[in-house]
Amino acid sequence: MALANRKSENIFNKNTGGDKDAKSITTSKETEIKNSFDNGDHILDEGMFENLAPALYAVQQLSEDVEELRRFVASEITSITTSQANAITANTAKTTFPGLGTSSSTALAGDTTTISTGQASAITANTAKVSFEGGASTTLSFGEMITVPSKVKGGKDTYNIVMTATKAGLSKSITLTLS
Repeated sequence: MALANRKSENIFNKNTGGDKDAKSITTSKETEIKNSFDNGDHILDEGMFENLAPALYAVQQLSEDVEELRRFVASEITSITTSQANAITANTAKTTFPGLGTSSSTALAGDTTTISTGQASAITANTAKVSFEGGASTTLSFGEMITVPSKVKGGKDTYNIVMTATKAGLSKSITLTLS
């Protein structure tokens, strides 16, 4: 569970500017405010307490929220296994990210399938073929299958394919009827 971005803004800036709506104070003024709060001056002065009560109530609620977050984080941390703790420690200690690789022996983005150079060459050579070898020096090739509609009503269509054999520049073709 990730925490959302911080929504509160600074009430005071410590001599540095910072938030445009925050009031700048010196370190000595901050110490004076802290000491006054630690002494409970805001509670002893009835008029001041009445003015501050709503803000103090809101601060109390924020404090309880922070304590609940701390409790939640602490309970999550204590519920991890030694193996998980070791993995967190190992990851925290890393100073670099190994990145994504470019080969089958390194991590790749997505479900990338890798093939060897020989496999890629075989695919390229096979894709370029329009025929196959027949015998030692004869090339056989086939044209597209042709559908010949029946001339008889309700009759079956026939299918033809042209096969061509070529050897030493001489080509011969035959139309084969498929059943």
